[in-house]
Amino acid sequence: ALPQPLFQRLFRQDLLVASLFRNFLLAERIMRANNCTPISCPALPPTYQHPMWHAWDMAVEICLLQLPSLVAGDPNVEFAPSPFFTEQLTAFEVWLEHGSERKPPPEQLPIVLQVLLSQSHRLRALVLLGRFLDMGPWAVDLALSVGIFPYVLKLLQTTAPDLRQILVFIWTKILALDRSCQLDLVKDNGHVYFIRFLDSPQVPSEERAMAAFVLAAITDAHPKGQTVCAQSGLMQICL
Repeated sequence: ALPQPLFQRLFRQDLLVASLFRNFLLAERIMRANNCTPISCPALPPTYQHPMWHAWDMAVEICLLQLPSLVAGDPNVEFAPSPFFTEQLTAFEVWLEHGSERKPPPEQLPIVLQVLLSQSHRLRALVLLGRFLDMGPWAVDLALSVGIFPYVLKLLQTTAPDLRQILVFIWTKILALDRSCQLDLVKDNGHVYFIRFLDSPQVPSEERAMAAFVLAAITDAHPKGQTVCAQSGLMQICL
């Protein structure tokens, strides 16, 4: 695993730099097998023998094994998507059953964040992520350190009703630990998502209470957050 400051610098601060270094990790895996040693600046510790590569190798092999039948034009053969993400979510679920703060962190956590971009796996990934965050502040801190924030912020733009409850729960856990998210939430109009949730009479009171907590965190000692929430009708909903 990379040191956390180096990981943040290379993979979370700039999208272009992150893309370059993701490609470097793949190049190292492939080129090392051909007696070539790629070099990066800054230098990275070797990752080409990390156990996670075995899962990647299997996913590639499953796809390649289908090519002969597909290229031959067999009408009875359909391409089967890679089970990589499904298997990684299952592995993460197994970790949740037995893991704890005293044990090594789950290797699948960064992959779970990538799965949030996949609509077919999104709900399951969010539910598992919610279970992880519920393990305590250490879990929230770890998720934030690997870059959860931009993923769950983007999901506030979705209108899918089946995601609302778990998204509100996740944001409750994040803001209970880290109030520094206020500015970005307001900048992306994230407060509107929680105001609409709070104004939904069919939502159970316990879940509306979580939305109220998120909005309270957004407005806490934050004049801009107070202004936009007031302009969005928050006071009328509360009264």
